[in-house]
Amino acid sequence: MATTHGTFTMTLDSTKKVMIAFAEGLFDMDQGNAFCKAFMESARKASAYKDYSLIIDVKGVRPTSPEVQQALGQAMALYASKDFTFKKRFMTKLASAITQSQVVRLSKNVPGFSDCVTFVDTKEEALSKI
Repeated sequence: MATTHGTFTMTLDSTKKVMIAFAEGLFDMDQGNAFCKAFMESARKASAYKDYSLIIDVKGVRPTSPEVQQALGQAMALYASKDFTFKKRFMTKLASAITQSQVVRLSKNVPGFSDCVTFVDTKEEALSKI
């Protein structure tokens, strides 16, 4: 069985008033679920301030299996969820054309995703728009 190398971090920056959800690599189902859990915990904290923006920095995430795409779809629903209060929401485009096409396809199944999440090329571009 292949070893997976997906990593993620959640950062709340009180100076810039931004939550950055960073992920890269190849995720398995357990890592995808752990990412969603960590995202929800951090998003609840950031939402309490009501003046934070969200940056989903996933440029380095690699193509995923159909099983893991299910967790990715759940994560994308969280990004657009009205349960969390963010002034602005950004998501980096992915370096892999295959993964980007998976994300675009999955985003069409998330109500309101295209209305509230803006795709950007880099985290720095998102920071410049906050």
